[in-house]
Amino acid sequence: MVELTEDEIIEQLEQITNLPEFIQRSNDFLFIGLRNFLPYLFINDDPDIQEYAVKPLLAKAGPLDDIHISLRLVYALGKVRKELYADIFSLTQFNEYLANEVQAADFSSDIVYTLLSNLNAATENSQLIDAITKMKFSDFTIYSKQRYSNLVKTALILSVMAILKELVDECGIKS
Repeated sequence: MVELTEDEIIEQLEQITNLPEFIQRSNDFLFIGLRNFLPYLFINDDPDIQEYAVKPLLAKAGPLDDIHISLRLVYALGKVRKELYADIFSLTQFNEYLANEVQAADFSSDIVYTLLSNLNAATENSQLIDAITKMKFSDFTIYSKQRYSNLVKTALILSVMAILKELVDECGIKS
């Protein structure tokens, strides 16, 4: 698997205009981040352990080839903060919700605002959340729906990138 840079991830997410596709791709990136983090949970200096225990755990269709199981493992081992766990879990749950919805939501939907309001990675940027809140509850003669949607999308991208950065920082690897 080719590793993507931060700029490449941002570029890919910016190009997506459909909310369900955007959230799905964000979840893909988060799962890649988790999969890159997982080997650092195990003893790295023993090649036999890596070959015969760790690789099968991480293999496609292996027990850790599921974002929920991988996420719960790193959280249960105390390797990620509760807030990071909650953010990734919220995004995976939102992805499942969107996948089962008959009527597609868009970036300006109330449910997306609710998601952002509950993401720690988003609420840590109080200026951005304040701007989104002001636009959401303002008269749209001043702000267009498209501008609001773009700002929400930007906040989601920044949140995903903050989560990925924290995963990289936690395992001590370079991005």
